[in-house]
Amino acid sequence: MKILITIEYLINLFILLIFYMHMFQLNSYFFAKHIHWIKEHAKKIIIQILIIIIATILLIFNNIGCNIFTVILLGISIFYSIPKNKTKVKFEITNRVIRMFITQIILIVIVMLFYYRNYIFIKLSILNILTPIICIITNFINFPIEYIRRKHYVRKAKEILSHMPNLIVIGVTGSYGKTSVKNFLAKSLEKKYEVLVTPKNYNTTMGVVKTIRENLKPTHQIFICEMGATKPNDIKEICDIVKPKFGIITSIGPQHLENFKSIDNIIKTKLELADSVTKNNGTIFLNFNNEYLSKQNIKQNIITYGIENDSLNYNAYNIKTSSNGSTFSMIDKTSNEKIDFKTDLIGLHNVVNIAGAIAVSNNLGISIKELAFQVKKIKNVEHRLQLIPHGNLNIIDDSYNSNPVSSKSALDTLAQFKGTKIIITPGLVELGKDEEKYNFELGEYICNVCDYVFLVNSIQATYILKGIQSSKFNRNRVFTVNSVEEGIERILNLNIKGKITTLLENDLPDNYNL
Repeated sequence: MKILITIEYLINLFILLIFYMHMFQLNSYFFAKHIHWIKEHAKKIIIQILIIIIATILLIFNNIGCNIFTVILLGISIFYSIPKNKTKVKFEITNRVIRMFITQIILIVIVMLFYYRNYIFIKLSILNILTPIICIITNFINFPIEYIRRKHYVRKAKEILSHMPNLIVIGVTGSYGKTSVKNFLAKSLEKKYEVLVTPKNYNTTMGVVKTIRENLKPTHQIFICEMGATKPNDIKEICDIVKPKFGIITSIGPQHLENFKSIDNIIKTKLELADSVTKNNGTIFLNFNNEYLSKQNIKQNIITYGIENDSLNYNAYNIKTSSNGSTFSMIDKTSNEKIDFKTDLIGLHNVVNIAGAIAVSNNLGISIKELAFQVKKIKNVEHRLQLIPHGNLNIIDDSYNSNPVSSKSALDTLAQFKGTKIIITPGLVELGKDEEKYNFELGEYICNVCDYVFLVNSIQATYILKGIQSSKFNRNRVFTVNSVEEGIERILNLNIKGKITTLLENDLPDNYNL
């Protein structure tokens, strides 16, 4: 019986260690962010701890009945500890994770050997209880090693770049739209240049460093570097490595307020790219449809872009967007000729993003006429206002966008579709003290567009519901579901006649889906 109990403790321990390491990875290995996440999910964690404590207390009575209950409770704990949702971002077994796991194993062995064989179940119980913070402890222990390795890899990346003095580096940042612009820009430039783009979500300092070390070749002429930020100086840190000659700021908005604390800190951080470009005697491209960017008094070499504004350097006008795509016009400043553009992409903010890609590409020697051909070939970025036709049901997958401005833009796009309009959303996260406010406003905005609302069960969804309830929206058309998949299944069972368009707005990251 004791062997079985020991095995159950160990199984539960290792399930929890892997789970919390995954969450720590999704929290970018940040101490404060992980502690905040623990507080957000205190209820589930406390239940896990209580099950372990009760199971351990029962062992003190040392009789067969209590031991059987302990076995049952530990079995329940194991089942409860196994993640029930399929993860969207898989746990990546990096070298850093391996080093942390080795440190954790060493710590566990030390604890188990301390007063060898005495109080074995109490020691196993304590280890199980401490799993949410063991990853933090091991990260602290490993800090000197990680610091030295980080410095080494940054130095290697700088060395590689120093041997490519003619490489043109384009920095792309923004609260939203940066991944789309990065990909649109790559498609626009590929006709004339050998282009390297930071892949996937490699927009952190070490993601950029890894891209340089593993993917940058002497044949590359342009490096498009997406620059993400979760705190001040993140953009500067990347810029100090790659030294961008061109920079494009796609937007500024309330995102990651939990870390930035204020919109002013977000503005300063995004403008770190402009500061770096100025030092490198380069050119900065700004989306002047963004209210925050248009108000900035930036004195360096600026090129502006956007839509429906004749004062801009690159102005997309005569815009028509529908479920079939978008068309717009732009003036070629060289020939003063009007050029018409067509794209399969939907939504006004995609036209803004394409205008930004055109602005940069044209300044790198590609004519507006040539760019009209390249724009036709642009494909939508997966999960970012991606239209997926499915018989009578159109799905607009905007699940990777998660801020107040882009969410409202997505709803504006949904409004252009004919037939029944539906939204499935769990709400907006990482907005700090303003989270309730922005979700409440989203709920109000939804009422102006949607016929049905499906809220994925979350704290943020309750705030959206309050916003909906403040209007005259039909309460019988608001539903709560446990997942996006359940929402789609419920929609199909509504037996709605005619065309249905469903917007999937923000799919909470795995560390919010417990």
